[in-house]
Amino acid sequence: MIENTSLILTALATAFAGIAAWCSYEVSKNSLNFQKNYAKNQNLINELNRIIYKTETLQILIPNPHKFSDNEFKSIEPLLFELKSELERLNMREIIKYNDLKISLVKNKFDLIDDNFPLKEVINKLEAKKAEIFN
Repeated sequence: MIENTSLILTALATAFAGIAAWCSYEVSKNSLNFQKNYAKNQNLINELNRIIYKTETLQILIPNPHKFSDNEFKSIEPLLFELKSELERLNMREIIKYNDLKISLVKNKFDLIDDNFPLKEVINKLEAKKAEIFN
């Protein structure tokens, strides 16, 4: 009886060790694929993160322009045009479709004061693009 119990426990332990080894292999394989994908797209991911940062900066500055100094208020326009230029570059590389974004219709910072949605749309599109890279 003890021998049978010992054999059953040994078989169970071996089966669980096999399952653990298989799970470890799957995790390692997925991790390696993620690392290869990240390394291959690292420059694009960094560029998208930089553009998202600029867009979020505009989101902070735009709603309350009266709270900032003249220099900070004047910095909004160049930042907006820089953002639009970077989005156009992404369009030329066929990463996003710039003309489909509402920010392509924005002419100056005052258009954004009335409607902050184009900035949110840019962030959502770029975050979706980053997620797409990893899927």
